[in-house]
Amino acid sequence: MKTIKILFICIVAAIFAHAQESVPPYVMDGVEVTPPKFTAVKYTASAHENLLKTHITQNFDYQPEFGEALEGTEVVQFVINTDGSLSDIKVVNSVSASADKAIKRVLQSTDYMWIPGKNNGVPVAMEKEIAIQIKHGATESSAHQRNFTEIARGFFTKGSEKLLVEHKTRQAIKQFKVAMRYKPYDQSTLYMLALCELDLNNSKAAQAYVDRIKKLGGSDYITDENLAENLKNIKAYKELKQLLATK
Repeated sequence: MKTIKILFICIVAAIFAHAQESVPPYVMDGVEVTPPKFTAVKYTASAHENLLKTHITQNFDYQPEFGEALEGTEVVQFVINTDGSLSDIKVVNSVSASADKAIKRVLQSTDYMWIPGKNNGVPVAMEKEIAIQIKHGATESSAHQRNFTEIARGFFTKGSEKLLVEHKTRQAIKQFKVAMRYKPYDQSTLYMLALCELDLNNSKAAQAYVDRIKKLGGSDYITDENLAENLKNIKAYKELKQLLATK
């Protein structure tokens, strides 16, 4: 008879980088850009207090399937249109299929609840990105204490050992992907995944990781010096440097 272990699920909604909630208008190439804002009600021209984090945590109904009780950081991109509607929802970092469905349901419920972004005062469609940490524990306290940075670092180290010491690229990818599930914005892990895919001649997969690194503002100098020195022995190292250097 199967036994299901009941775990407390802690949901932490976070807004990162270009998806920040309270950033002021900024100027880019002579154009004043105002990011879109969530209103929690159907969009009107008046300003509203931003309640996106609260809305997500209160409505994120995550009920994983049996055997799918994974934790990590779910990252989703979407577009806020000029009328306050939402479209093009895309999962960038998946914790599980159940988590994907849950966050998509929440975001779809916010349709027309956004003040659109603006260029020079003119409403324009803009992309936004959010991240939700899903933590498990036997109690609420133990869930909150889960340190995703330390957990991801452990898998990153295992992946590096598999790649550099044991020369097992496919096994290294598995370790790096788990690290990414916890810390999807870690560019060093993205770098290592791109390198592994190139080592296996999977140029398309490698390019996807490179594109993500560039979108996050990275370059070809995102690993520490000691690791970078060891990576020079990987046959795909020079090819990856060229991809990262390409505009």
